[in-house]
Amino acid sequence: MAARAMSLDAVVGRLAPRVLRKADRAPLSPAIDAEIRHVDTWSAGRLAYYVDARAAGRPVVLLHAINAAASSKEVAPLFDALRAERPVYALDLPGFGLSERADRAYDRELYRAAVRRFLTDVVREPDGADVIALSLSSEFAAAVACEDTSLVHSLVLVSPTGLGREAPDAGFVLRAVAHVPHLSEALFRALVTPASIRWFLKKSFVGEPDPGLVDYAVRTSREPGAHRAPLAFIAGDMFTEDAFERFYARLPVPTLVVHDRDPHARFDRLDELAQQNPRVESARVAPTRGLPHFEQRDATLEAVRRFWTQDPW
Repeated sequence: MAARAMSLDAVVGRLAPRVLRKADRAPLSPAIDAEIRHVDTWSAGRLAYYVDARAAGRPVVLLHAINAAASSKEVAPLFDALRAERPVYALDLPGFGLSERADRAYDRELYRAAVRRFLTDVVREPDGADVIALSLSSEFAAAVACEDTSLVHSLVLVSPTGLGREAPDAGFVLRAVAHVPHLSEALFRALVTPASIRWFLKKSFVGEPDPGLVDYAVRTSREPGAHRAPLAFIAGDMFTEDAFERFYARLPVPTLVVHDRDPHARFDRLDELAQQNPRVESARVAPTRGLPHFEQRDATLEAVRRFWTQDPW
């Protein structure tokens, strides 16, 4: 009995530091050095956002991309560059960053509703905000603009999805595994090791990936519930197969597509879009691979500011 008790004590002694570390884990730090606020939503729970509204002018709303370790850190260079010129907001989308990561269905309808609610109840610009969206979030922003032009004054879509001739496909095996609870979480953990995150981010940079972005991606991916939204993304639940016809070709607001090369998106139909929709124009910022505002920030901002100064709108 004594031996068994000592054995149990030894096990508890080994487990206690792990439990303590988990309980005492420091909260995720902010992705941007700015005021953090929250908004409660019916469908997506509590959402966090960064704001600097000291400057005058039309608000700018920044939407990060969707991936295994996404957050507003992906738009930090734009936030910091624009905060002295305009009121700027950066939303941590549902399931990412400092926003709630509860167990719910993370699909395209949830994200469209979250963006719509944010623009309606938080930004509240009578003539609509200037929205800058990255990658898949471009589809959410475009959907909201098509539904209600009063919310969106203009769009800047950075490396948007939905402009290729073929819909993005994660592959049958990944889609199947993403819906199996234990296997899916194991898959997620394999995708978010520091080495994996750095490898994936390297694909979006011509040179070395931004170290701050890599570090924050690693940390945000370790938060409780961090696997839920990314696994829905891997399963394909967030894409709109006919985004070109449903949204981009019908966009009723001035839109700028910023692009170059991108390992996760193609722009085969960009010329076709410009022909079908006179409100859409494009700017190539090279050499970049999906995150031009990190490696070519000045050139990216020059294109965006030039677009914003065009009249009349």
